[in-house]
Amino acid sequence: MLNNKVSKAVRLAIAFGAVSTAAFSASSFAAEESADKVERIQVTGSRIKQVDLENSSPVTVITAADINLSGEPSVGDVLNNLSSNSFGSWTGVSGYGAGSSATSSINLRGLGSDATLVLLDGRRMPGTSTSSGASADTSLIPMAIVERIEILRDGASAVYGSAAVAGVINIITKKDFDGLNLKYEFNQPSVDGGDSSTFSVSSGFTAEKGNIVFTFEHSESDAIYDRDIWALDDETYGAYSSYSPVSNYLDSTGYHANSDLCDAEPNTVNTIDADGNGRCTYSYGEVTKFYPDTNKNSFLSNFTYELTDNIRFIGRAMASFNETDARYAGTPVSTTPIYMSADNQYSPSDEDVRIFTRAVPIGNRDTTTEVTTTDILVGLEGFTDLGNGLDWEVNFQNSVSKTNSFGKNLVNDVAFQAAIDTGEYDVFNVSGMSYDDWSTSMGELYQEANHTGTYEGRYESKQIDGLISTTLLDDGEFIVAGVVGGEFEQIDFTQISDPESANGFISGGSGGDDVYVYADRDRTAAYFEVQASFPHDVDLTVAGRYEKYEQSGTTNLGKKSTTFDKFVPKVGLTWRPTDTLLLRGSWGESFRAPNMGEMFQSYALSFPTVRDTAWCSANPGQETDGYCADAGEQVATWFGGNTELQAETGDSTTVGFVWDAVENLSLELTYYSINYDDKIDSVDNSELLRLEIEQGGLNSTPNAIERSADTGKIDYMYTGYVNKSSLSTDGIDFTARYRFDTDFGNFTSTLNVSRVLSFEEVADSESDAFDYAGLQDYPEWKSDLAVNYAYEDFSATWTMFYVGTQDSGNEEYGVDYYADIPSYFKHNVQVSYVAPTNTKIALGVNNLFDKAAPSFYDGFRDYRDSNWSLYDQTGRSLYLRLEQSF
Repeated sequence: MLNNKVSKAVRLAIAFGAVSTAAFSASSFAAEESADKVERIQVTGSRIKQVDLENSSPVTVITAADINLSGEPSVGDVLNNLSSNSFGSWTGVSGYGAGSSATSSINLRGLGSDATLVLLDGRRMPGTSTSSGASADTSLIPMAIVERIEILRDGASAVYGSAAVAGVINIITKKDFDGLNLKYEFNQPSVDGGDSSTFSVSSGFTAEKGNIVFTFEHSESDAIYDRDIWALDDETYGAYSSYSPVSNYLDSTGYHANSDLCDAEPNTVNTIDADGNGRCTYSYGEVTKFYPDTNKNSFLSNFTYELTDNIRFIGRAMASFNETDARYAGTPVSTTPIYMSADNQYSPSDEDVRIFTRAVPIGNRDTTTEVTTTDILVGLEGFTDLGNGLDWEVNFQNSVSKTNSFGKNLVNDVAFQAAIDTGEYDVFNVSGMSYDDWSTSMGELYQEANHTGTYEGRYESKQIDGLISTTLLDDGEFIVAGVVGGEFEQIDFTQISDPESANGFISGGSGGDDVYVYADRDRTAAYFEVQASFPHDVDLTVAGRYEKYEQSGTTNLGKKSTTFDKFVPKVGLTWRPTDTLLLRGSWGESFRAPNMGEMFQSYALSFPTVRDTAWCSANPGQETDGYCADAGEQVATWFGGNTELQAETGDSTTVGFVWDAVENLSLELTYYSINYDDKIDSVDNSELLRLEIEQGGLNSTPNAIERSADTGKIDYMYTGYVNKSSLSTDGIDFTARYRFDTDFGNFTSTLNVSRVLSFEEVADSESDAFDYAGLQDYPEWKSDLAVNYAYEDFSATWTMFYVGTQDSGNEEYGVDYYADIPSYFKHNVQVSYVAPTNTKIALGVNNLFDKAAPSFYDGFRDYRDSNWSLYDQTGRSLYLRLEQSF
């Protein structure tokens, strides 16, 4: 039976590709030398250690060499390029609150970062306080410590828990490392700013009874401003705000402003006629940062020590310190409507007027965000010689994520209104002051209401877990192995703003910082997994997991306690009809409890740009450079949690094969289908406007869109999390790997292709299914191709990333201003050389042909009018990497 096991392991490794073959070679040779023992390994997708790398679920492996050859600077960037990361994922940019500008995440199958579980060496990575622990920050991991990344492209709630709905990312770190390694990389994009550098040092020591590995990485990057990316100078650009440093006012006759002041103020656009009718608008994109300045320091250490022949002490310690400096435009005074009464000595009208103004005279909103993450794991692993032998382990893990944010030059609305009411400030310059005198006066006005906002988020997880695994039966042809385990986790989560912000009368909190949340969660889980190997190379795996969540929260919306629990099963089957072909399939149910942010997040204010389709349709003939401009208008929007959310349920299915077609060529094809019920999702402004039209037009959804009683235009919109009726998606993954060896060098290539067949959402029981696949931001095709040539100490690599075409969606959304998105190709190249001193030198160019990202819109340009999760926004980038090993 031993020889059969080894043969099967080798066949599977060959079918999986050259990378896997290399990983298996050591254990295979060891098995040949000793007929008494076959080394078992942990495979992502199963908790049962085994000799097979392949199981019933599809796994993509990215090695450290693959990462280096890709040219991408971080783990987050590497994962964002995955073809199975269908619609791209979050990378930190300015303009988002609660520390979001400092994090990155992964979004397999487009189902959200909270549906993808991220593991570090097979264990959960700490969740971020930004996401209330629902997703991990993939930018935390030092690149230098990564041995490989395994991507399980299959739902695995029964194996890993509720977060593993769309799949699992398992980042494997280097363990057996002796010596010292130094690495430095410098990257320079073609746009102004954005220069980045990374330095790392790794050291390791292995002794007779254990080993320890330590890595430190420091990276920093300069900010890139929006004005250097987006087409602000295009004559069709229209992203201007009515919240302007030259105050606009609104009375029963419309908007009005001082034309002379508007002409004198920087970054403003004058649309005021000779009678003072119209607006002085502000081009906020001229001053905002797209990517913030960043400074990161990460530490990670792994160690093992053999206490006895059968017991091993293991540990991991990680710490990350991340600081970003973001810049938003001067604060729009907007959380509370500001008015000037008709009897004010500086009133420009004989009626009360509403003021639309921006605190530019005291400076831009500079926000410093500090994110500190620590993760400590200690455990015991052992073997007991009972029955067929018992493997066991018990672990304790403590993870803490802290976010502190400091926002300068915010505005206290109450203080600002009080200053206006004193009658001391000539906001509209009705007295005819010079521009300099008026500007000085406005600086004094805003200074009276100046506020520095503080935000603190903290997420702490304490978990104890254990498992026991064994071979239950082995009669030579029929083998049954199993594992049982349990987990208990306590989570505390807080989000606290300064009192003034939490009470809702501070403008400028960048959407997400004006919160007051205390929440806790207890998670209890028990699971089993059984794997049976039958004759004729047929394997059956059955897994099940019961999970219970008890959570409560106190916010400025009140207090709520809820319990969610469910048992979810999974079944997988593999069959190898020939030595070169593996057929496999799996089916499992999924379950995800709403996270604490989705339930308990307080309502916070932001200002997305939308086009009020219902009002503009009901009021034809409006000026295209005004409220009904195609570019849209910034609208005050409240976003918050929903304590009435229900848990998501669903199922996932995968069917496919792995085929060693000819020598050195392996192929993999997988069909996947994922179905969600009660899918938790946020409702955005565009969807609310679409629903308003579908449900009867203007004022048909007053609870979601609050309109002015006088003008009918939008005063506020209310978005947040809801349980949608259902979401389903299916598609196909294809992978081809080929190796060709010659006397003058070796060629290897890997092609990954993902095709989304459908991405259908049903909003509620009254709605029809809406298929997003192929529309803007939902490409049907995504792929990458890497070709490497290596000869002695020299290598060269070309990598191509492809995003497919997308339809505008004009017909589906009932609009006419979206553009069809063309196909997008990005090419990265790299050459490298290993000197006799064991020095590695790599030179590379990312986005070799300086491919520009496509715009959303047809016939005009807008602020941030391209999908930065799917497309490179910074243009051609040059990098140099130096590495020295001792």
